[in-house]
Amino acid sequence: MKLNISNISTYFIIMLISGCIEPPDYDDGLLENIPAIVNDDDYFSLSLYAENHTQNYNWNLDFSSTSEDTLFTSLIIKDYLGSTADSSTLILYNSNEAEIFNILLNGETTSISEISIEYIGNPHRLEFISNKLNCLLELQLIRK
Repeated sequence: MKLNISNISTYFIIMLISGCIEPPDYDDGLLENIPAIVNDDDYFSLSLYAENHTQNYNWNLDFSSTSEDTLFTSLIIKDYLGSTADSSTLILYNSNEAEIFNILLNGETTSISEISIEYIGNPHRLEFISNKLNCLLELQLIRK
């Protein structure tokens, strides 16, 4: 059998098509149990699709604020599966390591708040303690 250019091209195309596989289709863009983080001098975002998530994290925030600034906080927890006995928490500390907030994650919620940096100090560190968490978690901290 004689191989010519058209036969080689045909074999190459068949091998190329049959060897391709698609990546999984994610609706929200998040991978299971891998936090997506944006950390800037005026914005911090945590997004997580948690499935029996048990890993703990600490993030040092890149915030640089003055006492005239305001901290806006947005927290959304969707598709929560668990019991009220779950003990996953988000804790935000200021630069003196004093707690700004300590939020128990034990149900679905949508929360938006604002507070002057003068009263809470500069946000410095976020601690995420997870104990078999099952939900979609979205947290945004915005300095303005």
